[in-house]
Amino acid sequence: MMPKAVFLFLILIASNNALALSPEEILKKVDQIRAPGNTFVFDLKLTYKKDGEKDAIQRFTVQVKDADKSLVRFTYPANNKGRLLLMVGNNMWIYIPDTKKPIRISPQQRLLGQISNGDVARVVYSLDYNAKLLEKERIDERQCIKLELTARTKEATYGRILLWTDAEDFEPQKAEFYALSGKLLKTALYKGYANVLGKRRPLIMEIRNELCKGEYSIMEYSNMKAVDTPKAFFQADYLKHIR
Repeated sequence: MMPKAVFLFLILIASNNALALSPEEILKKVDQIRAPGNTFVFDLKLTYKKDGEKDAIQRFTVQVKDADKSLVRFTYPANNKGRLLLMVGNNMWIYIPDTKKPIRISPQQRLLGQISNGDVARVVYSLDYNAKLLEKERIDERQCIKLELTARTKEATYGRILLWTDAEDFEPQKAEFYALSGKLLKTALYKGYANVLGKRRPLIMEIRNELCKGEYSIMEYSNMKAVDTPKAFFQADYLKHIR
């Protein structure tokens, strides 16, 4: 086992290196772990669990372009196929087959369980939130940095997020999500780290509903690839042409 003095010395070095960065720089490092770049695609499985009820499952393919544009394709269950979510900046639309045109919706609107539209369409935080360094805390055996993220606009999915990230490698560990009113909505744990596209990334988020005990959701990421998507796909008027 590592001598205690050596262990504490390594923690001190990691903490000092982390605190040499600005909160915004730390947040960008977290985003670089969660997303492999500005333009990529991935598959997403959402599972909603509630005590005494059968699990509800939805699946999606998400295409991201230039970081702030996302196209979400509904792939499961069968009655959702053909539906599309489009997010460009802070603007969001849903397209449902056989409708004349997309409908404006909010990123805050729930999609399944504790998971909002914005949770699915936006992978990074630095686009929507300002970061402030609060303190250092331990989570299990990890020395972590605690950041406070505050929404830049009222269109952001959450009013405030508290984010705990590893002080050495900046891997996110835990987050608390608050409404604009200040109420705690949910707590998330980042799990399932694996090497994907040259970096360890969390492929699972376990989300506990803080308003309704016994309810939680799981987000599972897979098939992450650095693939581009045509620019036309990110125009609301073009959604009816996407198959």
